[in-house]
Amino acid sequence: GTGSGSLSHALIRTVAPTGHLYTVEFHQQRAEKAREEFREHGVEHLVTVTNQDVCKNGFGVSNIADAVFLDIPSPWEAIGHAKSALKAEGGRICSFSPCIEQVQRTCLAMEEYGFTEINTLEILLRVYNVRTVSLQIPDLGKAAEDNSSTGFDSSNPSNQGSLCTNLQQGTVQFKSGVPLREMVGHTGYLTFATKS
Repeated sequence: GTGSGSLSHALIRTVAPTGHLYTVEFHQQRAEKAREEFREHGVEHLVTVTNQDVCKNGFGVSNIADAVFLDIPSPWEAIGHAKSALKAEGGRICSFSPCIEQVQRTCLAMEEYGFTEINTLEILLRVYNVRTVSLQIPDLGKAAEDNSSTGFDSSNPSNQGSLCTNLQQGTVQFKSGVPLREMVGHTGYLTFATKS
């Protein structure tokens, strides 16, 4: 699916100036909007936009694609058409799915159509806040002069001031990464395979 066309723009930059992108969009309005944007951005000579259902009608090309990228609700229904679109041997396919059940069905279809090197990876973006944390130094019955438990080198003159401050306050400061409590969005899966 062409969708908003942002991935298509990235792929066009990758294959330019000698390659060509064939993109297929099920929804007519999205396909027209994508054509308009490609024309406005001066890259229409590097891309062909087709409005059709790839699961039923394929990609409109045969034995020429180096790679196929699927971003559709039921990618397993398009695997046979993707195989026909790929060059005779060595072509690669990648399918994006938000649900593991879609991945399972897609992998089964890939095996059925003779694809090899089938691999799936999860895309999980987790943002961490890096912050300074202060922890109280536990009283383990040692004298304040024993500096080994603080993690500071007291022989280094630059640390002596910090050491005294920390021992007097009874705290140690360090940097820590903490994940956000809520993750906006969801994970997804990329499944890759090679046409044998």
